[in-house]
Amino acid sequence: METAIDVDKTDGDNNSKEKIEHRTSTIKKLGNEKRISSDSTTSSDDEHALVTDITPCVNLSLFLSLTIRSVGIIFGDIGTSPLYVVNTIFDYQPTEAQCIGAISLIVWNLIVVVSIKYAIFILMADNHGEGGTFALCGLLTDEKIKLSRKVKRGIIIVSLIAASMLLGDGALTPAVSVLSAIEGLTIDVPSLTSWTVPIGVIIIVILFLVQRWGTSKIGITFGPIMFLWFITIFTVGVWRVTMRPAILRAFNPWEAFHYLLKEKTRGFYQIGGVFLSATGLEALYADLGHFGRWPVRSAWLFIVFPAVLFNYLGQGALLIANPTLIDNPFYHSIPKWSHWPMIVLATAATIIASQAIITGSFSLISQAIGMECSVPFKIYHTSKTIIGQIYIPAINYVLMCLTIIIMVGFGKSSKITNAYGVTVCSVMLITTVLYMCVMHFTWKKPWYFILPFGLFLIIDMYTWASNATKIPSGGWVAIVISVVFFTFGFCWYFGQMNLHRFQKVHTQTTSLHTLAIRLGLTSGNTRENSRYSLPDLPMISTANPIDFHDDSDSNSDDEFQAKNKKTLPKVHSRIRLVENIPIRSVSIISSYLHDSNNGHEDNTIPAVVTPFVGCFLSSSTKHTPHVFENYLTRTSSVPQVIIFLHIVHTKTSTVNDNKRLTVKQYGDSIYHITALYGYSENRIKPFDILLLAHNQCRVPIPDDELKLTLFIPNATIKVSTKGWRSWIRRWPLYLYSILKSIYPGAAVNVKLNPENTINIGILAKL
Repeated sequence: METAIDVDKTDGDNNSKEKIEHRTSTIKKLGNEKRISSDSTTSSDDEHALVTDITPCVNLSLFLSLTIRSVGIIFGDIGTSPLYVVNTIFDYQPTEAQCIGAISLIVWNLIVVVSIKYAIFILMADNHGEGGTFALCGLLTDEKIKLSRKVKRGIIIVSLIAASMLLGDGALTPAVSVLSAIEGLTIDVPSLTSWTVPIGVIIIVILFLVQRWGTSKIGITFGPIMFLWFITIFTVGVWRVTMRPAILRAFNPWEAFHYLLKEKTRGFYQIGGVFLSATGLEALYADLGHFGRWPVRSAWLFIVFPAVLFNYLGQGALLIANPTLIDNPFYHSIPKWSHWPMIVLATAATIIASQAIITGSFSLISQAIGMECSVPFKIYHTSKTIIGQIYIPAINYVLMCLTIIIMVGFGKSSKITNAYGVTVCSVMLITTVLYMCVMHFTWKKPWYFILPFGLFLIIDMYTWASNATKIPSGGWVAIVISVVFFTFGFCWYFGQMNLHRFQKVHTQTTSLHTLAIRLGLTSGNTRENSRYSLPDLPMISTANPIDFHDDSDSNSDDEFQAKNKKTLPKVHSRIRLVENIPIRSVSIISSYLHDSNNGHEDNTIPAVVTPFVGCFLSSSTKHTPHVFENYLTRTSSVPQVIIFLHIVHTKTSTVNDNKRLTVKQYGDSIYHITALYGYSENRIKPFDILLLAHNQCRVPIPDDELKLTLFIPNATIKVSTKGWRSWIRRWPLYLYSILKSIYPGAAVNVKLNPENTINIGILAKL
């Protein structure tokens, strides 16, 4: 066993140089921890499955399955836009030239913005398979990117603004989609006009309630319906185009430019209506983690794009033949005998259309939680194949309530379209800017490669300017909702940032390599002074070593340790089990990193070893958690067996028990356990992990769970009111303290037993 330091007396007769060499040798020996193997190996390949596996050449069956599901989930919004786009653009009877010009704008909007910009370029920017503005943010704020800390914080805030706007638009999308379909009933039955909103509310409630089934089950149900929808509108469009082939002139881009030049101000305002043909793009990008890049691209290029393209052309051909049908060109373009079946199909399609923004909202919130821009809502993984398919109940019901309020407040889909598109257009503008930054800073592309992408930025700015005119007529509603979401997200991000800063300055930690020496729990001391051992704990046996290569926190931990090494108090213990004797200060001072002449009792903690097993949840693989240091300071006692438990969630759905654990031993009675769990494994019980460590690695764990004590942190936020500038930062911290009390941020999916769990309080003065 390693050499131990004698804590019963100081070696005052030895030469000072010899003592320093002896202590250095001892620290090195005790710093080389034992690693206990469970005959398992951990995979170093953490590449997201959607990036590597789901391609037509590698995994054809899964590719086809996800392609059909993506049609039912993420293309409903853009696929049902033909219901209201054309009559939103025109509030008058257009001429043939005006029909061709407006349809040409729609056609090239679908080609340039959707097919080229998003389907080809934007979908390339995934962060471990996830999409959305937070994915771009993650690519720009990575540790390898050489940007200043302030710039990275600014990028996070901008991404938070974009995500909040998309959530605000998420409350409008279901309302406008469902109402636009139900209003088709009033064409033949005008008496149903007063019932459109109640019917819409019932449909919305049902839609949000079925979200608990998960994206996979919903997609396999919605996919065939949307597939039938796209075949139908494609057929109707081709049929109408054959009656007026002149509409094919819309493929000429000059028709679009000439229309804008001729119509001038009116054409500028109509761009907002043209933009509605591409709504759902940001949801498409945010839903990337649900299906993967190639299934999304294939579904758009081969199914959705041809269908919506020819349906717009068909509506244009109808208006060329009869401009008086502008009140509802979609329903007028179909044969009369198919009117009611089309209403039923359109209603089902528009209900499904709302699914894109709902699932996209789940993905955004999940990424926001990972970047500490959102409270840690409960997340349910609904698929064991695709990690990105999730369900968040809290967000689901918040969106449901907002959608119902908007639907009741506006009453008609035409009024909602006035508010629709303002926020999502802003998100598209932010996405373009962040994508260009990713190209430069992350992918290291030259300026001549990035400059052509500025064309999309010009298009986005022009479209945003047109949509900004909708703000007074209803667009302010989406902005207000976005501001509320941003306020909560920013307050959480600002509070977490201040909490981490406080912990680095005021809390203590130490390296696991030197913990045994600091506590005096060396083999020599244990053998000489320990009266007895726990009867329920088996003898420790050491197996072959294995290392766990997860040192993601090593840089920050090392920097933190360097800053706080001088302030760490030494712990002086008799290594003795004390029964019915008051804890009192002891005068024995052991050596720890410094010469014994520098030891002073005012920088020591009198402590005793108590006969129990203490388990401390940890987020580090190299250092003690803050909760352990706080417990040590407040109780002046050391558990006889100390276990630090680090739970890691992997990108696989489940992990086999023989590959789950990595156990490291430091000294005689200090263990660090890393437990791997898949993303679909819920309700993790720490005692089950420890029993597995006992069976596989002979870690001394009692048979009864109540003989084990689990320690978790419980931070209390106290907002500082000192200084005249404190009011600027006071209000977000007050809101953060309220959110922190509701969502303390316990370990994800961990089920704690209240009978043997102790919360260690940490007062953070922010």
